[in-house]
Amino acid sequence: MIFSISLLMIFLFSCQETSSIDDNTIELDNLSDTILRDISYGNLSIQVFDLHLPANRDINNTPIILMIHGGAWKAGKKEDFNSYINLIKKKWPDVAIINMNYRLASNQENIHHNEIMEDINSVVNHIIKNKSKYQISENMGVIGASAGGQLAMIYAYKYNKSIKCIANIFGPSIINDWSWYNSTNIWLGGYVGDILTEYVGQPWDTLAYKAVSPYWNISSQSQPTIIFHGNLDPIVPVYQSKWMHGKLESLNVTTQYHEYFAFHSFDNAQSDEVINKLVAFFKTYL
Repeated sequence: MIFSISLLMIFLFSCQETSSIDDNTIELDNLSDTILRDISYGNLSIQVFDLHLPANRDINNTPIILMIHGGAWKAGKKEDFNSYINLIKKKWPDVAIINMNYRLASNQENIHHNEIMEDINSVVNHIIKNKSKYQISENMGVIGASAGGQLAMIYAYKYNKSIKCIANIFGPSIINDWSWYNSTNIWLGGYVGDILTEYVGQPWDTLAYKAVSPYWNISSQSQPTIIFHGNLDPIVPVYQSKWMHGKLESLNVTTQYHEYFAFHSFDNAQSDEVINKLVAFFKTYL
């Protein structure tokens, strides 16, 4: 594939929008703060990501943050993370940021957990393959919010041990939580079991649901993890994050847990504090 628009003007402007990728013929100025938008990593229009590249980056010292949006696995988009990205860049201008879309869970399209994991892995593989072109290192941490928090954790814990650290922002960690599965949530607009079934790809099955639960896929070798949750969250039970933090501690995995007086979101002041704590945590491991 080739870029559908030329990147020659990237040397004159700090931001450049693109619609497809192949970096073999593209020269990037590593002295400039550059944003490449809607880089394609698959055949579908939804399979795109934005790449935020800091100025004066280099292949040995520029770490990467991968961001995975929420939306109950079946909704949401990468732009939902824009406010957090702006905060991160303000507080850590030397980090590269990947903000990705992924195929959304759909019974009709037969898209479930495995397909979403394939998308995340495709983006990571593309970045690593092209690290010389982008002039960024392989040191990568992952951040997810809500369903994206679960995706970030399970991807790192189960599928990619090279991820250095993880941030879970009010995401579920125990998918095989029967009381949660067997409940109706007005905020989600229906029976939670239906939503989880569409994500997992089948109705309740203890083994299948444990297989995609971060809680059941950690060990003493798991990556450092920081967790944020609101104690009034009406969508994802806050006890899941508490139990997750407790299990990580019991396994001697480096972990932090921060709880706020909040629902399934944080206000501006809380968000600022979350990003301060997140950046400090990630700087230790990236």
